[in-house]
Amino acid sequence: MSPESPGPAPAGEPAGHPEDGSSGTRGSVFALPARTSFRFALLIAAVLISSGMVYGALYGATPRGVALVTLIRACQARALAPHPHGLSAFASALGQSKACRAGAERAEGLWVLLGIGVLGVLAGAIYWVQPWWYRRRMHLTPLTGDESSALAERLEQLRERAGIGPVTWLLQPLNFQLSAFAFGCFRRRFVAVSGGAVVAQSRQPAAFDAVVLHELGHIRNRDIDQTYLAVAIWRAFIVAALLPMAWLLIFSRQLGSPPRLLWRVVVLALIVYLLRNSILRAREFDADARVAELDPDTSLGAVLAGLPPRRGWRVWHLGWVHPSGQDRAAALLDPAPLYRCGFWDGLAVGVVAAMGAEAGQGLVYLLLTASPIGGLVPAFIFALFSGAALTVAMWRMQFLEGRTLTASRWAVGLGLGIGVAIGPVITLETAYDQGVAPDSLHTGAFAVLAIWVVLVTFTFMSIPAWIGRWADAWQQRERRVPARGGMIVAAIGTWVVLAIAIDLVLADFNFVEDFTATTKLVLEQTWTFSGYDAARTVGAWVVCLVFIAVPLAGYIAGHRRPAGDVRDTAPKPRVWLERGRPLILICLAGVVTVIAVTLVTAAVARALIAPAIRWNSVYFVDFLLFEEQMVILVAVIVALIAAATLTYALSDTIAIAVAAVVAALGVLAMMGSLTLGNCVAPFSLTYNHAPANDCPGDPGFLAPHIFPAAIEAALVGILLIPAAYYAGILVARHGGLSARPGLRALRWLAAGVAAVAVTIGIALRVPDASAHGIQPTGSIGQDGWVYGTGYEIRLFPNWYHITRNVSPGYTLLANDGTFTEIPGELVISTKAISPTTTVRVTGARLMLLDGERALTKVFPNYKGYYYTEWITIRNGIEYIITFRTIPSDYTWLAPNLTAMINSWQWNATSS
Repeated sequence: MSPESPGPAPAGEPAGHPEDGSSGTRGSVFALPARTSFRFALLIAAVLISSGMVYGALYGATPRGVALVTLIRACQARALAPHPHGLSAFASALGQSKACRAGAERAEGLWVLLGIGVLGVLAGAIYWVQPWWYRRRMHLTPLTGDESSALAERLEQLRERAGIGPVTWLLQPLNFQLSAFAFGCFRRRFVAVSGGAVVAQSRQPAAFDAVVLHELGHIRNRDIDQTYLAVAIWRAFIVAALLPMAWLLIFSRQLGSPPRLLWRVVVLALIVYLLRNSILRAREFDADARVAELDPDTSLGAVLAGLPPRRGWRVWHLGWVHPSGQDRAAALLDPAPLYRCGFWDGLAVGVVAAMGAEAGQGLVYLLLTASPIGGLVPAFIFALFSGAALTVAMWRMQFLEGRTLTASRWAVGLGLGIGVAIGPVITLETAYDQGVAPDSLHTGAFAVLAIWVVLVTFTFMSIPAWIGRWADAWQQRERRVPARGGMIVAAIGTWVVLAIAIDLVLADFNFVEDFTATTKLVLEQTWTFSGYDAARTVGAWVVCLVFIAVPLAGYIAGHRRPAGDVRDTAPKPRVWLERGRPLILICLAGVVTVIAVTLVTAAVARALIAPAIRWNSVYFVDFLLFEEQMVILVAVIVALIAAATLTYALSDTIAIAVAAVVAALGVLAMMGSLTLGNCVAPFSLTYNHAPANDCPGDPGFLAPHIFPAAIEAALVGILLIPAAYYAGILVARHGGLSARPGLRALRWLAAGVAAVAVTIGIALRVPDASAHGIQPTGSIGQDGWVYGTGYEIRLFPNWYHITRNVSPGYTLLANDGTFTEIPGELVISTKAISPTTTVRVTGARLMLLDGERALTKVFPNYKGYYYTEWITIRNGIEYIITFRTIPSDYTWLAPNLTAMINSWQWNATSS
């Protein structure tokens, strides 16, 4: 980590003294951890991931690996031999298969850990040997002798000026250029100066001081260990992982398809290589900034500007281990680029986090038996690296830019989302799944992958913007401060959010790996149901709390009174009322909109959808689910309006709460709408004239949906609110709306019109979408009433009157089990008999059927079916009513049956 001393301020920013005990001011390069630190953390994570996957593949090429594959097949065949039926039986069979091969898989996991340990030991050995190797290869000699006393004295003066500990000075006499370089290992530091530098010490003293101070700046910045550990890790990775893998790819056929593995190994090596290079480049800029801090009048800029220019495409700069002299000279004049991060930083964070979590889950699966949190542990481990790196990067960038609006955050978010999306594709285990592009050249595979990348990118794109807003909340004081405590809080929050989100992404990636995956399947599993399912997990609650608690804590910390300040801090009710009025109005407008939309949607359904379709219970359930999603969407739209129009310090955070509140009240409005529909015909979804006993009804079954709906609205709001917030800033900035009340009112009007248009469109769409795929199996008579010979009976919703292929004298009523798979039939037979005929049924009991005595008897299990029979005679006609279903389904259909039997009425009509 970098020491906590202030550095140069960027162009146009005054330097100042730190406040609140913070070391550094706004614009201080060294006020926060350096880029070298978080990139080094990413490098370690990338090497752990890559080497673990490589050693897992190498194990597969050994005899033990081949035997493990055979054992897996045998265990699976043995477990599935009884042909288990049902999810529980199938899951039990898979558990038996896992237990059968657990010992052999644990051996593979230990092999992988052993390989990683060997690589670590090799990297440590290279790190310790490197100083000796540099001294030997470059012919470095100690700086001794009387002729070197003046040089040594000048070097010691520069060392004391840099404020560092003892340094061993070395001489590189055969190098005649003006140069120097610092190296070393733990607690030992060396600085070698060239023969050209010795000459420049007397002829160009300013240039000599600048070059030596630059190398001492590396030591002051504490990047020597990180730099040479990064070099050692890269070399150990080549020797201990890449070379054995290359040998197997060339000479072995045990690894499966070489092309699928080859391009992934190349990508893994490239990731480690580029991270190493980014560390080596970033340290040079930081050392230059340290020189500017130590010597404001340094001539380092002139020395750097005089270096030969380096040309080439910008993307090739990623392969450089040293930045160009011109770029370094420009950074001395304006060090703003030292604070910023961009697309490539976000891409590295995303790839490392997702790839590490995917590979880690495979390792946990090998070492441990099934565990409900086994898949979440690797996500938390690698999200720790990535979350900390992302937070530090955004904290540094926000420390420079403050509340200014730039596209940098969105570039980082774009890279983060793409990285998380493609991370699982890069893992070596995915090479054995033939359905993933680019391994599969099928057009559909590329379409599925493209949709996957777009959806995941959209999910993660707003996270860096939120971290920037958290930094604003924590860093904003009378003057901007680094707020390292807030950075730690934000890093923990980012860690938790990334871990939960990445675990969800990896669970959905199974649908992309499927060889039969389609665009519709991926959209349904990763988009349509993800929010609904995620909102009912503990992780969703945690994520929402993080996005509210972190900025709120920063706001409270930023407005805390200094010690000893006894001024009245009690909030004035009038001020709070003025500030809260717009928020209250927005929430009220949202609730009113939801109530209106729910009622309008029910009325539209009655007008556009056939009664027989609305009678279906699947339509009723789908309608409520779509209506709940509509309520959530309205809540999100209201939250976006709040984020774009409110001028509070935490308007975007408050907008999350607005989304949750409006969604929760919206579900309550749905319950009220159902109650109203049970009592007022124009708003009833099913009946033209609802049964009297249905009013007011009991819509309490929607109560468990209140809190999940609020959480889902908050989650969707988290994805969209930053964009709305920045859109509001852009509009206000370019339109001058903050100073023109008329235009500000116009903005509110435009937002309201857009919201109304969207909600009306959804209200028209929900009834039609709910009817998709529903085909009535029969008639519903007149508002559910079916008329027979001397009687009438009212169908229960989802029951239909079947008129085809029914014998005379019979009426067949059937429950539609197309989607529910719950069969049920009610057969009514009538025939004329002598008025003096009597009926006797053994074991039957007496009951009244609309005032007429009848016999009823239950057959719980007759030839595999559940039967209930009613028999009565009226006016010379025998009525036999027979109900039949599967015994296990009777509990579901009992309320339906009771309602229909209770609706039985005698009349004088005949069919």
